[in-house]
Amino acid sequence: MKNLSLLAKMAVSSALAAGLAPALAAGCAPKCRAKCAAYSSKCGAKCSAKCGAKCSPKCGAKCGAKANAKLIQRPAGYKPNYPITPATVAAGELVFKNTKLSSNGMACATCHTGGGSYQKSFAMPFPHKVEMAAGTYGLNSIHLDEAIQMCMAGPMAAKPFDWKSPDLANLVAFMTEEQKKFAKR
Repeated sequence: MKNLSLLAKMAVSSALAAGLAPALAAGCAPKCRAKCAAYSSKCGAKCSAKCGAKCSPKCGAKCGAKANAKLIQRPAGYKPNYPITPATVAAGELVFKNTKLSSNGMACATCHTGGGSYQKSFAMPFPHKVEMAAGTYGLNSIHLDEAIQMCMAGPMAAKPFDWKSPDLANLVAFMTEEQKKFAKR
């Protein structure tokens, strides 16, 4: 499967973003490996995820070919229905913290706890440019639900949610509230 190889390369990029550069940088091109190692050594353990996040968008796409954008894009004619209520936000927070959704023990919270590893653009209304989507999928603009699908397929090395999944709807509700908090920073 073409996508399995690509997902493996994306997992390397995600691991770099999570601060695991020394263990996984060998999978990247030498130029990227040097940049990622520089970020890790410059920041140390305290903020390696933050520095890794700088490295991943720059080096991730160079470490492998572009992924199939259809893997994360909304299906044709898709009409999103993501009610934002206290119940959906609470349910979404549980999904956000659930490591069992991934194949590698990661959860959304692994990278994004406390507003971490988001780019400044996260404060902007969706759809907007997300570096990981641009670098990995060649997409210049994505919706929040597509960003979630991207993280499922990439860093979490899992199958994206079914577009009718309550987990996706709840996670969108939670992330919408997280985005509001991030924008107020």
